[in-house]
Amino acid sequence: MIKFFRHIRQQLLTENRFSKYLLYAVGEIVLVVLGILIALSVNNWNQENKDRRLGEDYLLRIHRDIVQDTINFRQIIHNNNALREDIKQLLVTLYDGVESIEEVQYMSAIYDKALDQVFSPNDNTYKGMISSGALGLIKNQELKEEIVDLYSEYDQKRALLSAIGAWMVNVATNETNETDFIKFNKGVTDIFTTQEMLNEHDYAFLNNKEDQRFKIFVRAISATAFNQKASNGYYLELINKCEAVLKLIDEELK
Repeated sequence: MIKFFRHIRQQLLTENRFSKYLLYAVGEIVLVVLGILIALSVNNWNQENKDRRLGEDYLLRIHRDIVQDTINFRQIIHNNNALREDIKQLLVTLYDGVESIEEVQYMSAIYDKALDQVFSPNDNTYKGMISSGALGLIKNQELKEEIVDLYSEYDQKRALLSAIGAWMVNVATNETNETDFIKFNKGVTDIFTTQEMLNEHDYAFLNNKEDQRFKIFVRAISATAFNQKASNGYYLELINKCEAVLKLIDEELK
């Protein structure tokens, strides 16, 4: 094809038909430009199509993450509610009078579970999009803003729960420093191998409501109940936000 065009140009020059040669040269340039523009257009279309598919893939992954988060958040609320009932029973037992080491060990197990509050959402997909600059692949501006807002809310709740967790550490530390209740923890109790090491004297303060250690323990248990109540409120807020974002993603992917 190139030889064909070169032959035409050479023939026009040989015949001194310069005006026709010039017109032909311009036409050839136009054809080349059009070819380039068509190639660019096809390339842009391919890239846009690729970006669209990649954006949809990211949305599907974020959708999956958020669905799993809502499941986890509901489970945490359920566990906290069940644990709150256990704490109520613990206080009933405490105020009725503790009669055995086994009762204290059961109370310790409940106390441990109440202290175990960790916020761990599935946000790796979103963090990956931020670090790679892929957030722009979500073309729906409203949806993108809602997703960003949701994960900002995650960060806020993480900070709040972390602050409550730090407060709980101080509460638990004070309780540990002031009482022997730690001796009944399942991670510790097995090292006390004789009755002299672990006996009713170690939990006697639990049967004396005027003992300062009793009051410290009740405050520690009360703090865990507050922790659960506050956490449940935060998780309910996140569930509502998650469901709103999931609805928007579903509409976008229809």
